[in-house]
Amino acid sequence: MQPQHQAAPGDLEYVRRFINTWSIPNQTRTATDDLPLLARDAESWREALSLHPPADKDSLEQLRELRSDLRKSCEGLDKANGLLNAWFSRVSLSVRVKSVEEGASQLCVMPADGSYIAYILAAVANAISSGTWSRLKTCGDCRWAFYDNTRNGSKRWCGMTKGGVDGRACGTIAKVSAFRARAAARAKSDPGAH
Repeated sequence: MQPQHQAAPGDLEYVRRFINTWSIPNQTRTATDDLPLLARDAESWREALSLHPPADKDSLEQLRELRSDLRKSCEGLDKANGLLNAWFSRVSLSVRVKSVEEGASQLCVMPADGSYIAYILAAVANAISSGTWSRLKTCGDCRWAFYDNTRNGSKRWCGMTKGGVDGRACGTIAKVSAFRARAAARAKSDPGAH
């Protein structure tokens, strides 16, 4: 069970779920890939990911590559946004102007074909446009994708509390590990101090 209150706003939540088809479960701490099973079972796909199913042209290899590149972007490893820009150049997207309130408009990116990849990338483009993309992050410990809903956007771990019997307090674990490392370094540099 992963921490609660991790949901992203709007369609960005579907991106977060898609990224989390690769995970490190708390129970085993071994990486798992749920994407092959989900891609073969339409009902499981709808329940776990989206009402928008993969199209015939959405190969498992492409879906895995997209998931990996989105994860890298969330981890801050997509220097100069090269991975995202490469994906945006590969898919068909259209841009519309949408009225949001009296006299105000915003751009809305839509998939121009029926592919799941275009659907996910449209959600990413809209999140970039709205400023929410930078708040989709991955935990430094378990690598779970979460939405940072803190005021200053500084959250680094999926959670500080266990969040259930099978939960993992990644932030607490990281802080305890750092404390122990500092204590060990102090003890090493000053062997006579207790």
